Amino acid sequence: MTDPGTERRVLRLLEALADVPARERDRWVDAQTHEPETVLRRVRATLAAERMTALQTGGAVDAVEDERLPERVGSYRIVEKIGRGGMGAVYRGERDRGDFAHQAAVKLIKPGLLSDRLIERFERERQTLARLEHPNIARLYDGGATEDGAPYIIMELVDGEPILAYCRDNALDRGARLRLFEDVCGAVAFAHHSLIVHRDITPSNVLVTRDGTVKLIDFGIARPRTLDGDGERPIGSPVGSLSLTPGFAAPERLAGGETTTAADIFSLGRLLERLVEDDAPERRAIVARATADTPSARYPTAEALRADVAAWRGNRPIAALDAGWPYAARKFAARHPIGVGAAAIAALLVIGAVTMIVLANIRAQAARAEADRRFAQTRAIARTMLFDAFDQVSAVSGTTQARQTLVQSSLTYLEALAAMPRAPADVRQEAGLGFLRLAQVTGSGQSGQLGRYQDANALLVRAESILKPLYEAQPDDVDARRAYAKLLVEQAGVNLYNNNAIAIARRQAVAARQLLESIRPPDVDTARQLAVALQAEAESYNWDNDFAAAAIGHRRAEEFIRALPPELQADKQVTASLSANLRLLGENLHRTGRADEARGALERAVALNRGVLKHHPDDPSFRRKLAISLWYSAVVHRANRRDADALAAISEAMQLARAVAARDPGDAGGAQMIALCGEIYAQVLADTGRFAESYAVEAEVMAAHRTLVTRAGDAPGARRSMASALETLGVNHYNGGDLAGACRNWRESGAIYGQFAGTGQLSGYDRTTSLPKLTRLIATYCDGAPRRADWPKILDR
Repeated sequence: MTDPGTERRVLRLLEALADVPARERDRWVDAQTHEPETVLRRVRATLAAERMTALQTGGAVDAVEDERLPERVGSYRIVEKIGRGGMGAVYRGERDRGDFAHQAAVKLIKPGLLSDRLIERFERERQTLARLEHPNIARLYDGGATEDGAPYIIMELVDGEPILAYCRDNALDRGARLRLFEDVCGAVAFAHHSLIVHRDITPSNVLVTRDGTVKLIDFGIARPRTLDGDGERPIGSPVGSLSLTPGFAAPERLAGGETTTAADIFSLGRLLERLVEDDAPERRAIVARATADTPSARYPTAEALRADVAAWRGNRPIAALDAGWPYAARKFAARHPIGVGAAAIAALLVIGAVTMIVLANIRAQAARAEADRRFAQTRAIARTMLFDAFDQVSAVSGTTQARQTLVQSSLTYLEALAAMPRAPADVRQEAGLGFLRLAQVTGSGQSGQLGRYQDANALLVRAESILKPLYEAQPDDVDARRAYAKLLVEQAGVNLYNNNAIAIARRQAVAARQLLESIRPPDVDTARQLAVALQAEAESYNWDNDFAAAAIGHRRAEEFIRALPPELQADKQVTASLSANLRLLGENLHRTGRADEARGALERAVALNRGVLKHHPDDPSFRRKLAISLWYSAVVHRANRRDADALAAISEAMQLARAVAARDPGDAGGAQMIALCGEIYAQVLADTGRFAESYAVEAEVMAAHRTLVTRAGDAPGARRSMASALETLGVNHYNGGDLAGACRNWRESGAIYGQFAGTGQLSGYDRTTSLPKLTRLIATYCDGAPRRADWPKILDR
């Protein structure tokens, strides 16, 4: 009787062999030295039987070699074959349906090769891969099955060459190679965040285009992953055309173990080893940690690996090389940081302080008391820069880049301190909050930031990898609880406004609220964060069109703030939270037809913001808040045909927006204000017949939106905002008699919403309102093209 364990091993190997070209299968089996000989004999016997059957039937061992070129697959006309493998072939296809033209890679699986169960897995996996929208990942466009039942997928056709060849042909230096590798890590991190493990990260599956853009391809053998009590468990199956490259597969993968993100970390380490071949100690340490035999000894995430590589490239200490203070001092001395504004003064303080520390270390490195003093001094400097100096610099216009410099400089020292064996938990907590602050200034914050949403998401993951374990280890520690809640509040805002992930945002906001409500009595920081958590929870219901639940939430947030002690209510950030909540309540009331109450809430928000700005005239965050409250006041005035009031409010808002953008060109928050306020400004101008002025403002608005989308790496939130603006601006063209301009805007907007519908990223409001409205507009006015005399005088208010 055959041992069940042997049967499982044989089936697993036969399944993997489907990815291996026929002529390479014997060699592949011979390489599986970790398997018992009884298993390998069974596999070889099965292969021999397959060959005999093929000879007896006159068939080819590898039918892919002789199959005819299909004429078309789905919406694509097949041009040529560009690759082949054990499971099928890859073709160059051209879309020729007439709606739009482009080329794609068409991967066609042999008909009959997959069982019904594997086909079901293939389709489920294809849906999962469709979520991977990242600038460094080749996109999956479409999929299905041909008439004869052959599954296929349509992928982005990448015009590039393998990363090693690209680096060799362009004679790239170490820094340029490491930048490319960091992009690869970012793509892998994004896939892991989407619960996808690639499983075949090799030089041939990392392409670089002519403009130097990395593209990670062939997620065909990727596996989705879930979490159970024992950790990660793969639920997919191999569906690709390539086999694992020897040397790049993790040991546990070759041994038939379960695939986890650690397998990709191992492959990334091998890729780095080939990509950079010098003998630097940093290279040896990073590669050794990434490729450790024990998965738990490897980098915990691709972001952590990327951070070490970025530190090496920037001549900063790396976590994988714990060589003590002399190493950190040498790294510091090798760098030449250039501060800006207030950051320059802070950087000079750090240089002087660290120089004193290094000298003291040389004189008395054996003295424990002196070492403790140096530890405390360095920590104090980093904390001053990260928190006190950062907050002071943030209150000054034009300091976005300076704030980034402050955080990055502080993190260099905090990370070094946190990595020391005796580092206390509160030092690691400060490092986690440092990553949170860096995420805010990079792209997750709702005020002055650089607009790099994807980078900000990665930094928030890094912050979570520090702050969440600290809280889980000490759930009764108030500081750990507050720090983790602060992260959850930030993540909720990012998922609401950047990622279109409404359900996730609500869960995070609720979790943060529950953590913060347990801190009694609340201090000012807890009060600030709890007010924002309540506001985010309420706002999530607005996005899902549950206006009744949202209104209850906004009232609850206001009641909480009004019940705070007077000294906490007087805090400017608490006041800012109250004004923001009033603005959102006004929007809620407006959407439910309660115009007078909406105007009242918005008037209170405007008055609060004017009062705070009067006492803090140069603080850009309060200029922004005043502009936003004026912006939505104009929305409500316009809806109620109070055009003069609308024009006055939006003109002031636009003036504030342009001033913020002009004073800090590096701040994506300024561009966001231009995009937001300019959209309504263009509408109000069109309402009053000033179409030429309206179209000029439209050009300013769309330039801002396209800049934001580019900075954000095509993040859903940025594209959703642009889609909304295109819809609005199309109405202006329509009312101005420019149907071609209107349809151009509407079609582009509809295409964006359509993509979101395909990936399951539509909010409740967009599903029930925005997309149906655009579909109706295009069908009625663009496809139907009625006579001008039949157009309604005013389309939208």
